[in-house]
This record gives sequence, C-alpha cells and structure tokens, in this order.
Amino acid sequence: MRPRPSVTLQAAPAAPAMIDRGVYVALFLLKRRCRVHVGRLGVIAFDRGWYAYVGSAQRHLAARLRRHGLRQKTLHWHIDYLAEKASMVAAIVIEGPKSLECRLAAMLPKHGSTAVPGFGCTDCGCGSHLFRLSG
Repeated sequence: MRPRPSVTLQAAPAAPAMIDRGVYVALFLLKRRCRVHVGRLGVIAFDRGWYAYVGSAQRHLAARLRRHGLRQKTLHWHIDYLAEKASMVAAIVIEGPKSLECRLAAMLPKHGSTAVPGFGCTDCGCGSHLFRLSG
C-alpha cells in the first residue's frame, strides 16, 4: 500500500510588509462538533470541519488577522465566538475595495460550501460571511 501524501498547514503571524487594508478569507479548523453562543445570533451548532470566513479591514489588516488567531480576547465580532473553539490555520489576503468582501461571500456557496446563516454580515445585506467547506 502506498503512503498517502500529506499536507501540513502552519499559521504564522502576518508579515510586517503585508498590505494594510483589503479583503481576506480566513480558514478555520474545528476539530470537534460544538454549540457556540454567537452574540445576538444565539446558539449555533457547528459540525467539525473546515470553515472559511470572509472579512475585510480598512486599516490594520495584519492586526485583524492576528486577532482572529487568538483564542482569548474580548468578544466583538461573530468570528470571535467561533475562534474560541476553532483554530485559524491560514488566510488569503486580497488587496481590493471593501465591496469585494460581499462578492467573495456570494461566490463561496456556488462552489460547494454551506453558509452559516446570518454569520458575520451584520453590516451588509449578505446571507452569511462564514461557510463550512465540503469534503
């Protein structure tokens, strides 16, 4: 039997030379199924697996991503509640306007992911900015 190829993802602090503002997709791994009280959304049941969160920062993007990677912090955004249980393992950063955030969020369900209704979209008309990835 041939050994399976493996992929190792490693989170690292954002580089200081990184762009200061833009749009990002943060990838979180939730190792166990859990129920999380997410602010005004109430209690949400999360299955174990990979989640993609689409966000933006108009400034201090590196600091925002570092914050998402922390487990203990003041809970402010919806993603803060999930980040207490899940690990942020990577982020894809795109230099572009804030409007790109909602366009990316609209694309993810078309590619096999499942939206977590109402999550991360209190300041826009999107259905969600958090998606459980299939597979």
